[in-house]
Amino acid sequence: MTSVSDKLKKLGVQVGTSQLQTPPAKVSQFRSLIDVIPGAWETTNRGECFVVRKNLPLHKKYDGIKLNEPPDLSFFETLSRLEGISKVSPEDFLFIDTETTGLSGGVGTYVFLVGVAKYDGDFLHFAQFFLQDPSSESSQLAALEKFSSTSKVIISYNGKSFDLPRIKTRYRLHGWPDPFDGVYHIDLLHIARRLWKSHLPGCSLGDLEHHLLGLHRDSLDIPGWQVSEHFFEYLRSGDPSPLENVFYHNEIDVISLAALLEYISERLSSPLKRKYLKKHDLISVGKYFLSLGLIDRSKEVLLKALSNPDLPDEIILDGKLSLASVHKKNGDLALAAPLWKECANGGSFDSHIELAKYAEHKLSDYEEAIHWTLTGIDCLDLLPPGKQAHLAHQLDHRLDRLKKKAKQ
Repeated sequence: MTSVSDKLKKLGVQVGTSQLQTPPAKVSQFRSLIDVIPGAWETTNRGECFVVRKNLPLHKKYDGIKLNEPPDLSFFETLSRLEGISKVSPEDFLFIDTETTGLSGGVGTYVFLVGVAKYDGDFLHFAQFFLQDPSSESSQLAALEKFSSTSKVIISYNGKSFDLPRIKTRYRLHGWPDPFDGVYHIDLLHIARRLWKSHLPGCSLGDLEHHLLGLHRDSLDIPGWQVSEHFFEYLRSGDPSPLENVFYHNEIDVISLAALLEYISERLSSPLKRKYLKKHDLISVGKYFLSLGLIDRSKEVLLKALSNPDLPDEIILDGKLSLASVHKKNGDLALAAPLWKECANGGSFDSHIELAKYAEHKLSDYEEAIHWTLTGIDCLDLLPPGKQAHLAHQLDHRLDRLKKKAKQ
């Protein structure tokens, strides 16, 4: 497979980060970068970097995205790795999204555009740092480091797996310390998957923008997979026009992060607000609380969610299973058992097993335990083939044990 470095070489671009010379200026028939992108060349201690800056007023819509007050991050204190995060000033938040020349993440993958934003009084200060060619990478990194020097909380979307590792690689290649070492990191993708994977067509940032924030991007936007192609087109032709789409795409990604953080923070901090009570994803919120060990909060949310008469059957089943798990964690098996019976009748294999355990260990009713074990065996064909053999062996072993107990 042709590497990004090979592609850049074919385009006449020198690859590497040491002893690189800025390509000589060429007479171009195209408009200059500044004519297309509303930015400016800024001087760093490593040279000049092309930077776009905007101050976006809070409490106003920006391309359909409403920017409000910085959210309260108190909820995130429930995550052990984020303990103390609520004490961080909003001015020290950093929203970040990158555009790269490829997905591999190796040393030949350049981060050619970094979009960032931070709160500044009544504004969200947005900036983009552009890598015009590989020889100017040190100035791009220096500009980014200066902008984010006070940051204590990073907010990204898939940044833990994608954006941050690639940025850190570029700093390491220059022999620089990681400017993001030791800061909090909220990756909204992981939370979004827990809350909306089963409710939305997908969990891309675009899916959440459309279904949760009500955002419809401008026609200037392009799909993420086209971004690197537009950058290569710019390198190939010298025409900066394709970059207009790239800069817009990156800008909306960053601004969406601010709006999405606010939305998620409110949903998790105040899940029972009136405007959320009829939402089908309230069950998922209760399940998320359960996964975090917030048992009482989970119970409160699940009970309220299950009172919604308009829930589809599959969501009701999911909610009742989760509520039964809450009762089990609280030691209230007598409350969990009726829910397991309802779920077993609704097609839940796990409920048969829970009822068999309950009958055997709590009630010492071995005939009842045998009944639920047998019905569990009958339901094995509802499971993926890969799980059937293993579970069938477990159930056969349970059945043999129960029959011996029943004869005693």
